[in-house]
Amino acid sequence: MASPAQLVRTLSETTGVPLATVTDIDRKLVKAGLRSKGGRGLYAARMIPLDAARILTAMLASARTTLAAAAVNRYARTRVDPSRSSDGVFSASGLSDLATLAVEHSFVEGLAAVIASAADGALARLLARAKNPSSFPHIEVFAFTEATCGRIRLSGLPNRMTASVEYLPSPNPRGRRSPSPEGRAYGTSGDGGDLEQSRRVTERTILAVANLLVVEPSS
Repeated sequence: MASPAQLVRTLSETTGVPLATVTDIDRKLVKAGLRSKGGRGLYAARMIPLDAARILTAMLASARTTLAAAAVNRYARTRVDPSRSSDGVFSASGLSDLATLAVEHSFVEGLAAVIASAADGALARLLARAKNPSSFPHIEVFAFTEATCGRIRLSGLPNRMTASVEYLPSPNPRGRRSPSPEGRAYGTSGDGGDLEQSRRVTERTILAVANLLVVEPSS
């Protein structure tokens, strides 16, 4: 299991975001009660997939570190948009642990589940059977910094299957249909800026984080 310092360093190295920035995001989440703490000191805790998912969500969805906690809370309130997601959501992946996610799960929960699956679940077993890195499944995670719209996409799965799950704010007031991410998605950060960014990470980051979180078997 990884320490917070190891997780922060790995996220910085794989994404290219400066270490000081990721460290500041992590501190903001600790202060907001959104990252595990334990023992003595800020870095005494052992990280779990939900911690990693929250830090990564903040990195993707906040334009500034001061908005890190707000970004995590925004995306924790999202729900799957079935009209823009694969039939059966993650059941299309053929990965048993992802297929059991609740229908009403959020972007943060979905990301945590993908990280956990890659650490020591069905996705990890699929990766172990892959003959070479070129046959690994492709993972893409997108989020917007102002609009609240996220996507988790798994492709290159067995039998050429693809699972794409899109998340939008919930509830959708007054029955309005949320526009697609190509437009201005309903549910903004409230920061008032007009500069929108879509940020993405791939399996390079997800698998590096998952490798940190593997639970070593007891001797």
